[in-house]
Amino acid sequence: MILDKYFRRPVLYDYLISLVVAIILFVVYSKGIFNLPKDERSLSMTSDLANVGLTSAGFILTLLTVLITFKSSSKINKKNYSDDDSLFDLFFSSELYFMTVRILKNCIKSLILISVIGFALKLAIPKDFLKYVFFYNIFGLIIIALTLYRCLLVLTKVLKMQE
Repeated sequence: MILDKYFRRPVLYDYLISLVVAIILFVVYSKGIFNLPKDERSLSMTSDLANVGLTSAGFILTLLTVLITFKSSSKINKKNYSDDDSLFDLFFSSELYFMTVRILKNCIKSLILISVIGFALKLAIPKDFLKYVFFYNIFGLIIIALTLYRCLLVLTKVLKMQE
């Protein structure tokens, strides 16, 4: 299944997709097909994306904390589970739990990275290059959207186990 391949290296695929889209848009811009928004608007969008990234990282961190807390209260492990145990309890003793934690942890890292780069660009980019912040915004927006979608997929699978 395509999602299995995606979840092997989701951060890599997210960044590759985002980079390809940003490069395509840069090439299209270079050919004069569209104009960039004003610098102030791009900088404002950079702040918005950085704030959304940090806020989303906080929500995912909360979800991760809840999962870890549930795991610590679970008394089952790989050696002592039985057929009577709930699927959700079995989840905590399986490799899926550790894969879920890894995926969520990488989501947090990715969102924080995008946010820090956005704030750093706002602080350090020379005035002559401000118009190119638009392409970073496109890159960051796609990363944030794909990361949140990945978290939603993981959360949906975990919720299905509780049924």
